[in-house]
Amino acid sequence: MSEEYVTSETNLPPEPEGKEITLQISDKDTREIFNTRARISRNPDVLADPAPLTVVKGPHENKEEKWYIEILTADIESESVDRELLRTTMDEVKDGANIINTRSDEVKTLLRYLVKTGQYSSVSQASRTIMFEYLANTHPELVDEYVDLKVKIEHQELLDTNQEKHDG
Repeated sequence: MSEEYVTSETNLPPEPEGKEITLQISDKDTREIFNTRARISRNPDVLADPAPLTVVKGPHENKEEKWYIEILTADIESESVDRELLRTTMDEVKDGANIINTRSDEVKTLLRYLVKTGQYSSVSQASRTIMFEYLANTHPELVDEYVDLKVKIEHQELLDTNQEKHDG
């Protein structure tokens, strides 16, 4: 394991300093993401075996704070994704409308601002991109499982189509 780690402020519980917490971190060198049981502090002297932890903050995560982490249990199992529930949810979405409605003046205003400043081409694109980035950062195992499942489904559909052409 690395001797330096990174996490997002959004991964931290309220007032995490000195408490034993479950935390998603990444290895600064390899960028491998994993969950761990740890204690964190801004003061390395209060931890038994401190390693540097960079906490990224802000809407674009472009601000950094220097913290320290004492890893108690490395790479703990996160809550596993219910693959069957994910599959049935994918089927439900495939058969229905794929429109998401937030009914929020605040969110719509912020997304429109991003479009007007040229950061995105449309409110829909901004919404999709931001939500997917958030999900990838906060629920990486769910996104990984979704991608794996989607690839398997598409692969099976291609095999079925090819078989139909061959049989017909």
